[in-house]
Amino acid sequence: MQKYVTLLKLSWQNGLVYRTSVIMWRVRQFLGTLMALTVWLVIFQGNPTAFQYTKDSMITYIFLVSFLQSLIISTALNGLADRVYSGEISNHLLKPLNLFGYFAIEEIADKAKNIFFLILETIILFLIFKPMIVFPTTGVFLLFFVWSCFGVIINFFITLLFGAFGFWSPDTWGPRFLFFMILNFTAGKLFPLDILPTALQKVLYATPFPYLSFVQIQLFLGRLNLEEIVSHFLLMLFWIGLLGSFVTWLWKKGLKNYESTGR
Repeated sequence: MQKYVTLLKLSWQNGLVYRTSVIMWRVRQFLGTLMALTVWLVIFQGNPTAFQYTKDSMITYIFLVSFLQSLIISTALNGLADRVYSGEISNHLLKPLNLFGYFAIEEIADKAKNIFFLILETIILFLIFKPMIVFPTTGVFLLFFVWSCFGVIINFFITLLFGAFGFWSPDTWGPRFLFFMILNFTAGKLFPLDILPTALQKVLYATPFPYLSFVQIQLFLGRLNLEEIVSHFLLMLFWIGLLGSFVTWLWKKGLKNYESTGR
């Protein structure tokens, strides 16, 4: 375990090498949350509810989206496909480390960094808006934490899936960019998915994307009944199993054809 602890420390330090880039990324996230809070507060002026949400529950939703984006959706592996295609991944294959474990440590360090800055940003937003946050019971909060971890795992497998494209093609930026655009809509980042038509919601729930933040927030806000909680729990386990199996198979297939181009 000591080698993984050392790797975690090194990944944390590497993530703070380019401080200006880190600060600009966090400023972008802060401004996005600030803009969302401002827009929704304007919508709720003179209106006790909107789209079946109260003002307090919507403000809570926005803060949770910001938190889950830093915990679940943010990733240090955006350039993984380029690392594969360029041959850089050979450096990892030669080390006495599990390859997926190596990537997981990079992810943990990146998420810890984001959460650290998110705490500072949240304090500033609380001082500005002085919101009334809706908190669940202890049991629901613990389940929310478990579901958030499930979301981290699902997004990790999706990221590895896009990274595997580098085994066969250098043109990986386009699909990744398109995925992020779709994710902003399908994970509930821009607005709650339950304000959409029912037919469209059913289509989205046939994908793993709502489980990257939206479903967790619905649980936190107490908007799920027992049957829905059990159903979403099982579906998250299903997506973890399916994506994990497919990614493992795909990486094994890619490594068999890997030629370490450029090394």
